[in-house]
Amino acid sequence: MKMNKVRFQVLGYRNFTSKANKPLTVITVGSDCTPEDNTAGRFGVRATDFFLPDDRVGTLKPDCVGMEFIPEYEINGFGRPSLSGFQLAPWKA
Repeated sequence: MKMNKVRFQVLGYRNFTSKANKPLTVITVGSDCTPEDNTAGRFGVRATDFFLPDDRVGTLKPDCVGMEFIPEYEINGFGRPSLSGFQLAPWKA
């Protein structure tokens, strides 16, 4: 089976403080729906939110909107993938 590389484009972000008074940043990215999404009835563009790692909270600037978001993962203590970092690159259509 051929895997399509999913690319994420930054749509926006928000900085806020949790109820526990912890600063957080959520980045919202868009990606084209894949053929697998289409078979599940999803078409067009999918929006996904990522909570940034603690060391990257508050680091985004308005000029990151429109750039490519390249997530980096690690396996957390529960054996699940967790966002450990990311890169931003110019969006190339």
